[in-house]
Amino acid sequence: MATPTPVLTALAIYEAGKKAYEAYQGIVAFVSLGSHSPTPEEEILAELEVLHQDFVALQGRFDEVLEAVKQAVRVEQQAYVLNLRRDLEGLRGRARTATDELSAWVAGGRKDPFLRSNADNNSRLAANTLLEGDSYFYRPDPNSPESVFDHRLAHIAYVYVLTVRFGVIAGLNPQYRDDRLAREELTRHAARLDWVFQHADQAIEPHTGGGPDDRGSYILGYQCVDHITGYDTGHTQLGWRPGGQAEYDDARAYYSDQMRADMRVRTGLAKLMAFHDTVAYCAKDPHTPGWSPWTPVEVPDTIVSLAAASDRPGRTVLVWRDPDKAQLRTTSYDSTATAPAWKSSVAISAEKMLRKEPTLLALSSGPGLVTVVIQGKDGGVYATHTDPTRPTGWLDAPVKLSGDATDIGFTGAAAAAPGSVVVLWLDNGTGTLMATFQDARGAWGPPQAATPAGAVSLSSDLTVTCPSPGVVLVVWTMNYRTLHSVTYDSHAASPAWSAPTQIAEFPGDDFAASIYAMGTGDGRADVVWQGKFGAMWNIHYDGGWSAPSEITPRHLTHWGVPYTIVPAVTGDRRANWFWQGRDSRVQTIYRDPQQTQWSAPQWLGQPWWSYSEVAAVPRAAGSVALYRVDYGSEIGEVPRLMTCFYDTATPTAPTRIADARALVARAQTLWNLPGPARDEANARAADAIAVAREAVALDPGYRAMLAQWLVFPAGTYLLAGGHHDEAITSMQEALGIYDELLREQPDSDEFAYRKAWTLVTLAQALWAKPDHTQGVQRAIEATDLLRRLAVEKPPYLPGLAQWLVFPAGTYLMGSGRHDEAIARMREALALYDKLIHEQPGSDELPWRKAWTLINLAQALWGKPEHTQGAQRAVEATDLLRQLATENPGRYRGGLGDWLMFPTIPYLRQSGRRDQALTRAREAVDIYTALNATDPAAYGPKLEAAKKLVADIQAD
Repeated sequence: MATPTPVLTALAIYEAGKKAYEAYQGIVAFVSLGSHSPTPEEEILAELEVLHQDFVALQGRFDEVLEAVKQAVRVEQQAYVLNLRRDLEGLRGRARTATDELSAWVAGGRKDPFLRSNADNNSRLAANTLLEGDSYFYRPDPNSPESVFDHRLAHIAYVYVLTVRFGVIAGLNPQYRDDRLAREELTRHAARLDWVFQHADQAIEPHTGGGPDDRGSYILGYQCVDHITGYDTGHTQLGWRPGGQAEYDDARAYYSDQMRADMRVRTGLAKLMAFHDTVAYCAKDPHTPGWSPWTPVEVPDTIVSLAAASDRPGRTVLVWRDPDKAQLRTTSYDSTATAPAWKSSVAISAEKMLRKEPTLLALSSGPGLVTVVIQGKDGGVYATHTDPTRPTGWLDAPVKLSGDATDIGFTGAAAAAPGSVVVLWLDNGTGTLMATFQDARGAWGPPQAATPAGAVSLSSDLTVTCPSPGVVLVVWTMNYRTLHSVTYDSHAASPAWSAPTQIAEFPGDDFAASIYAMGTGDGRADVVWQGKFGAMWNIHYDGGWSAPSEITPRHLTHWGVPYTIVPAVTGDRRANWFWQGRDSRVQTIYRDPQQTQWSAPQWLGQPWWSYSEVAAVPRAAGSVALYRVDYGSEIGEVPRLMTCFYDTATPTAPTRIADARALVARAQTLWNLPGPARDEANARAADAIAVAREAVALDPGYRAMLAQWLVFPAGTYLLAGGHHDEAITSMQEALGIYDELLREQPDSDEFAYRKAWTLVTLAQALWAKPDHTQGVQRAIEATDLLRRLAVEKPPYLPGLAQWLVFPAGTYLMGSGRHDEAIARMREALALYDKLIHEQPGSDELPWRKAWTLINLAQALWGKPEHTQGAQRAVEATDLLRQLATENPGRYRGGLGDWLMFPTIPYLRQSGRRDQALTRAREAVDIYTALNATDPAAYGPKLEAAKKLVADIQAD
């Protein structure tokens, strides 16, 4: 039988969103890793190429969407639909062009600024057109002059062009999250995606009907229709159920939420929600805390009955049951590793050992110790734990804890104290709660009774936690009416289990199917359960027990098996609960230690096609990571492990300095590109400084690095771009930092040199402003400081000699202070003579001496001491001539330039015509040879030299 058109169009929308979402997530994942091999552009281009090929493969389904939209309008309105498709395909084509331009730019060595700029512009235009144009998301209404919302065609184009746009943003600037303009652009797109979702979601209409009778029963029927795709679930009629008006209203709310969630998945809106969450997270200011989107975890195994634990910051251990082998498997991830990655999974039990139920438990009692508790097929309770001495990193086989008992109800476990774990189970034969403790070496003690016989019933549900280290709290239900508890305090003189006590009654007939406990380590604990009307109930322990109270609105949670509530306590003692709600979305509430009330519920991500338990792992102070298995949808996707985490927006100083270093590298790369990329380079350098300031606020040890970057590249690039005031401000900030560091470490040569370097760079910025007085003063201060350093550290002498000539001598000369300029240049000349004597084989030092002579010549001439000025110019060119004879490729052009000025003009004006003419003819010969290989550069110089010869001859 042919698949109905509404189903086909819904699948096409679903697939388009899925492929774009996967490509977007791939780009995010790569950029987040900070990898440089391959380059970000190459990796992103690979993702975009996969996206393009996926969309090409889906074209047949997209054509079916077009036909469905055409069938929804009158014949005379179909031309509008065809024009709409043409316009949307044009936008996709423009985005594809952007991808091609980015690819050509990369292939061409990243040298063509126009290809780079065009990729940016074309991707921006394609995405912004759909950002601003509402008409793309509407079609004619065949029964009304008004248009009707229909996002199907535009959705296909938008997710494509937006993914390309993000790829270009991230490719051109992998640190885009530190770029305010990039975040603002992505924020607009996140708002647009939410707009699309809200309008599309309004077209989903769940129907419920029925009602209660006067005999304590109710009947309910339900159906759901998506008015955009025409997808109709058909009518389902439930039989009579016990309950009155309240139960009927709750059932209506339950099935309405469930039907809307299922329809969101079927029509692709769930993927759109996930896409929105990813864009919104990328647009989030890094300083703003919040939940990340759900992202796939690259673990190749098929995972069910997932549990997770963390034994130290940054390390996560996942454990699960292999459904095919009934075997326990595990993997781990260490975010602090040099190259973080999930390890290959290993088996840590024999095959055919595990029961399908109940879910296994994983917990950590300290660094390096993770314990997993399971129930075997023989009914016994088993445990295994990490053991670094074994090949797998775990015990060779799980240890049986429950002895010879066979009729067992497995109940729970908790980390009783650092290095200690307690496991409890119900002996069904005697109604006794049994316990055993694991010590710090991983050894288990003998089972012991935690309650008298008959204290726990077969229908009881149990939970265990530790309100404080060494104190165990066990709570269980009795006869669907009451809650009872026992405690164990290892700090007591003679530790023993307390007598059972009743701690609460369930309100009315709203009893719990399952209960869950969480201790916060400060003497407090909470027990929660799902009420029959979908609210979460709580009793709080703080030395005594509170009365039961509802802590969430109603109609949120599922009642009964297999629906669970998962606790997680973070390092700052924030208590968190997580569950998958009636709307198939993961939900959470939390309470901070200083608060008495729980937060309002928060929804994390999109709805899922089927139920899967959530595993929670505290990561750091305030942060927690979640894991769940996405079993796909009715179209048969492969199950994937997914994760999300709470981003506390409190990165460490090393993390932020690494971000700043990457931005500095990006700025330098951009600066070396021709064209408009230099404006971007300035922007990236400014981002780097802002991020480095954050790192310094967290760790003042990074001040020297910040100061260095304030001078270069930030200040230097601003100076080169003509932003003199900003450059001066940046360098003055660096100077202040170096002064502060030198007060703390007055004997540091490195900081003293860096201060001198900052002064000499600041001098150039001030001179260019122009503030010549301050420029000269800073140059003098720089050379004075470096001179003092060079007394003890001769390696500083070459730098001192260079700075004495430029900028100090040059600026003094430009300010008319000729004697001071001449003195410093002569000092430099003496230093170069000394260095040449010590390093006779150096080419660089003779060239620097010649360069000093030519500058000294100009200073002497300006004094004026013309005879000495001309003589120094002759000496400079004579020395450079020797160098040019040995290395003409490097020095011949410079020799020609120095002959043309100042040597020949000084000789002519000093009455030394013949010497001037000889050197002018030499210049002609030099430029004639150079013109043969580079006429554009040397042709004009050759003509000027020929004219100079003629002028001298005419004298």
